[in-house]
Amino acid sequence: MTDSRDQPTAFVDSSAIVALVDADDAAHSAAVEAYRQLCKDDYRLFTTDHVLVETYDLLANGVGPIVASAWLRDHHLPVYYIDEADMHAAADILAARPVDSPISFVDALSLSVMERLGVGDAFAVDPHFLNALS
Repeated sequence: MTDSRDQPTAFVDSSAIVALVDADDAAHSAAVEAYRQLCKDDYRLFTTDHVLVETYDLLANGVGPIVASAWLRDHHLPVYYIDEADMHAAADILAARPVDSPISFVDALSLSVMERLGVGDAFAVDPHFLNALS
C-alpha cells in the first residue's frame, strides 16, 4: 500500500472542471486525457471552496444550471476551505502583480493555498492561471 505522503498531489482549477464537464469546450479532449493521466499516476486531487463557487457559476452560465447543479451534487473532489490567512496571502499576491494582471482573486486564492500546502502541480487549462504558476 502506498503511503499517502508519497502520493503526488495536484490542485484542480475551475478551468479544468469546466473543460471536463462541457464536451463542447475547446479543451475538453485535452482535459479528459490529462485527467486520465493524473488518475493513472495516482494523483490526489483537491480544490477549494471558492473554486466550487466559480465552477458552479461558469457551468450554470455555460452549459446550464441543471448540469451545474448535478456537478455540484455529484463531484467527489476533496475541498480545502479558505481561511483568513489565505485571504491575506491572496491579497498580497494581487498587490505584487501589475494592475492589469489577468489573474482573478480566486486564482490568487488558489495560488496562495498551493503555496501554503506545498503543492506545485495543478490541473488547469486557463493560460492565465498556468502562467501565474511559473
